[in-house]
Amino acid sequence: MSDVRFMDTPAGRIALRAEQPGDEAFLFALFRSHTLPELAQMPVDQATREALTRMQFDSQTRTYRANFPNANFDVLELDGAPIGRLLVDDGGNEGCVVDFALLPERQGGGLGTAVMRKVVERFALMGRPVRCKVLTHNAASMRMCAKAGFVSIAEIPPFLQLEWRPARIV
Repeated sequence: MSDVRFMDTPAGRIALRAEQPGDEAFLFALFRSHTLPELAQMPVDQATREALTRMQFDSQTRTYRANFPNANFDVLELDGAPIGRLLVDDGGNEGCVVDFALLPERQGGGLGTAVMRKVVERFALMGRPVRCKVLTHNAASMRMCAKAGFVSIAEIPPFLQLEWRPARIV
């Protein structure tokens, strides 16, 4: 029995499958693609940037696994190639999008919004809200979440806490 789930989006059919140990190189490259631009502003050499990136990736991985042991840690694939990751924790009174990242070349075309809409559709069927945190300076992610129906409910620097609620929840 396969543990692959599918999500139809305007960009095509996205496969979601559980992360495997063999995905570490892709997951690090994905993390690196989002982290290195910020680290490029630091007055350090490339080797130091790479070491910092590796330490941050390892720390994030350990933290996510420790804080969200029952979350779905999924790799997103399009046409058999990995294009991103999605971590969703179904526990508690609301769902939590722990992390969502797409390769830079897959951003900006509506794919992220389509994935987030599919996530909230799943929670709508359960009548449960969904939360996520977005860095306050990440305007693209804020727009994506707003298009999927999320609203800001709190500021937890350096993040904004966002929430999506099904219509029938008061």
